[in-house]
Amino acid sequence: MIIELIGCAGAGKSTLARMLCEHGIAGRRAVAMPDLVLDRPGLRRITHPTAVNLVQDLSALPFLLAGGRRHGAFVRFAAGALVRHAPSAFHKANGVRSIVRRVGMYELARRRAASRVVLADEGTVLTAYHVFVLAGLELGPGELERFAHLVPLPDRIVYVRAPIATLVARAATRTEGRRQLPA
Repeated sequence: MIIELIGCAGAGKSTLARMLCEHGIAGRRAVAMPDLVLDRPGLRRITHPTAVNLVQDLSALPFLLAGGRRHGAFVRFAAGALVRHAPSAFHKANGVRSIVRRVGMYELARRRAASRVVLADEGTVLTAYHVFVLAGLELGPGELERFAHLVPLPDRIVYVRAPIATLVARAATRTEGRRQLPA
């Protein structure tokens, strides 16, 4: 089962995912989606966000290619929308890379999850939304409907929210800068 946690930056998605991984869900073992790749000898010590993203990029690609029939239409749609509407080459390339990684990781989770619950704190739905919104895409009603039909959906989506004061406090204490697009 794949559960995607969505919500504002600072709402506690990653914290909630960590806590659920420690305690499990309804007697089932829970695993964070990145740990499907990183929880291996030689990779466990990778903690730098850029390195984690690179390992996920490389690991997700074969699963994306293997799931091409199921998700190819969504990747083509997302890439096409980005190419048509994104404001710069950087936004286009980074947005496509982000979509490709998340869809590949989604496919990896589908294949490797077995009896575990896989928690995605930035999965296909949230990443696709961020890519479109942060790239300044204005999807028309037909494009929005097509997006909703094509995006690989998790089994459950949980909206995580926090009071505004908490969101502001967390944003003010974050050491990393604001990212242009989801990594």
